Amino acid sequence: MRKIILSLLFLAVITACGSSSGINADDLAIVKVDNEKEIVKYGMSTEEAEKILGPGKKTTTFSTYSSGISIMYRDGAVVCIFIDEESKGKYKTIQGAEVGMSKQELINLYGESGALSLSEIQLDYIYDSTNKKYLTIDEQSSNNDLKSYQVSVRFKMDGGARVISLLDRQSAMLGR
Repeated sequence: MRKIILSLLFLAVITACGSSSGINADDLAIVKVDNEKEIVKYGMSTEEAEKILGPGKKTTTFSTYSSGISIMYRDGAVVCIFIDEESKGKYKTIQGAEVGMSKQELINLYGESGALSLSEIQLDYIYDSTNKKYLTIDEQSSNNDLKSYQVSVRFKMDGGARVISLLDRQSAMLGR
């Protein structure tokens, strides 16, 4: 009986890891590697984010923080998070993605379903939250649903992730 229960649990874990349930606002978050209680996430206020990140240096579009984090705010709330090479070993996405990971490691985390890779140096997941589906390459350019969520990764030529972006479609399409 114990073997059957363990087998069913293992099957449930495998099924959950390969799930195509999509990306939601809760997936657009980063955590401190050494303190997973310190989370910066989509929709969080500037004040809440800066309690974790410290004060940011504001530019026209983004606020940049030490440890390789850049955030775009809209109406005082986080809508786009970038983690770059300086964040390695300090921050990771809520799913466990870190700068330096290979494309295959990231596909293992986020799933094969929905993965868009137009080149060796780019990997995107764009989830249409209204229609509950990942967008294909053809749908990506014609989809105007600003309630979609996106995980984008840019790679160095050696294959390691250089920048990981967690954002909503409006910030991706309109820069705000």
